[in-house]
Amino acid sequence: MKQKCPVIIFLISLCLLSAFSVSFAFSGKPEEEWKNQTMLRMSVPYERSHPTGKAAEYFAGLVEQESGSRMAIAVTYDTEPGSEKEIVTQLQFGGIAIAAVNYFSLCEEIPEINRFIGSYDSPQEAREGYRELTGEIQEYLSRERLELLSCYRPDYRCVATKERPESPGDFTGMRLHAAKVLPVSAYLVNLGAEIENFERTDLLRAVDSGFIDGSEMPLLLYKRAGYDKVMPYVWIYKDFLAPDMLVASTVSLGNLSDEQRRLLFRCAEETEEFQIRAMIEAQKERGME
Repeated sequence: MKQKCPVIIFLISLCLLSAFSVSFAFSGKPEEEWKNQTMLRMSVPYERSHPTGKAAEYFAGLVEQESGSRMAIAVTYDTEPGSEKEIVTQLQFGGIAIAAVNYFSLCEEIPEINRFIGSYDSPQEAREGYRELTGEIQEYLSRERLELLSCYRPDYRCVATKERPESPGDFTGMRLHAAKVLPVSAYLVNLGAEIENFERTDLLRAVDSGFIDGSEMPLLLYKRAGYDKVMPYVWIYKDFLAPDMLVASTVSLGNLSDEQRRLLFRCAEETEEFQIRAMIEAQKERGME
């Protein structure tokens, strides 16, 4: 019995010390302030240094600043291309509140909005074109419990291949991965390619094994994901410039007050200009502007 006493005393002391430490750690912020803070989850399928990743960080900081820290957004970044399908699904069911996803990824989940895909001469023209269509696009998004907050400046698209094509823009006999977007698939078929659709998480393995010869993707994704080491030949084209879009879950928005929702929309609109500047800078670095 005597041997147990020191152990019991030690455990009691440890508990008291832990309680004191927690109390001290949070003493700088009133308890009511922690209780009243609304935390929202946001997901971006890019790394933090991508223009849309930078915009996500800017948006989160702006929301916290404008709300006086009564609202906070926790952003998760993901360099694994292929997570956008999962992100859209989580948005629909409120698993995450906000996400920045490419329009083509929305098209894969909502095929009806394929009809709004157009061919534009520049990223600026493409953004303006999609912004004019946001009302019509939103009709379809609403059915899937999604709310469009912002439309960003698009990246250029490219076709990357393991082997050099016979001539630029001629992919005859090549099997290429592409998003499940009808206009893009038709475009590539017209260039001689055979289309293969699957999750991008298996893309590198598919190329290494010889199952496919290459892939269609955003240019910055090609540069940042390491695909240039596996598919060294790249053809950049300016057709079908698809913007990233900031989208919210109506399930999550339904839990917010009118004031909170208005604040999110204001911050989203201001973030558009930030993303545009970041994308222009990135495109200039690639010699595209």
